[in-house]
Amino acid sequence: MALFEFELIPVEDIKPWGEAGKESLGWYPLTDGFFRIPVGDQVLFRYSDERLSHWPDAPRDVNYMIAAFARDVLESAAAGAAALPERIERLASDWDLLARLRTESEAAEGDDAAEDLYYTAWRWLGARSPRTWYLNPHPDIYFVRIGDDVRIHWDSEFLVDGEPVWAARHGVHVLPVGTFVEESRDFANRLLAAMDERITGIEAGTMRPRSEVNASLRQQHETWRAELESYFREYEPDMPWDETETALLTLAEKSGIRL
Repeated sequence: MALFEFELIPVEDIKPWGEAGKESLGWYPLTDGFFRIPVGDQVLFRYSDERLSHWPDAPRDVNYMIAAFARDVLESAAAGAAALPERIERLASDWDLLARLRTESEAAEGDDAAEDLYYTAWRWLGARSPRTWYLNPHPDIYFVRIGDDVRIHWDSEFLVDGEPVWAARHGVHVLPVGTFVEESRDFANRLLAAMDERITGIEAGTMRPRSEVNASLRQQHETWRAELESYFREYEPDMPWDETETALLTLAEKSGIRL
């Protein structure tokens, strides 16, 4: 079983994009499909039984462009597989303490200085969390390296009309860094292979989209190949670690927490 699982929707079932009479399909919308991350006995990006009880015909797993998930997940995975400075790794190894510090150090709305401090302190963690803002609400998932392992944390206890949205609400799944990187690369390779097969089928006429496809489909494929490959280069944080540590210590002191 793969860590990052997906199924593409049949080409014939994908709705065309664009205005009436000008519809077309490019590489991105042709990745429409279902996505999930099995973690032990739970599954991330899977809706709860309570939520599905209101929509019996709805899919159990989220439905969106798999390319969007690949972009968000692989970018976060690249950061997640990277080693952390000793002090920050120590904080990340105590998830309860980390969560407490994040909660107690949240900036009041409109306090620009406090918001800047908070951003500096926690940008590293945000970089390790797939954004998936196109899901409402989106699950909070984090890839964090501790020693030679990557810990997948999730805190997704969101309620809608008093009922949980996600089947997996809180937990952690641990796997070796090497395995995590291999699974990430396998995700990219499987998506590219599936799309190459899809494009070949469209070109041969064995797959029949409901509208014209973009003439540059093959070019788009190579552009996405290059982007997905870029996530496996050596990771460089976009916030200097010394600034991050200083900001974390400042927030911890204000909150009465010792790091």
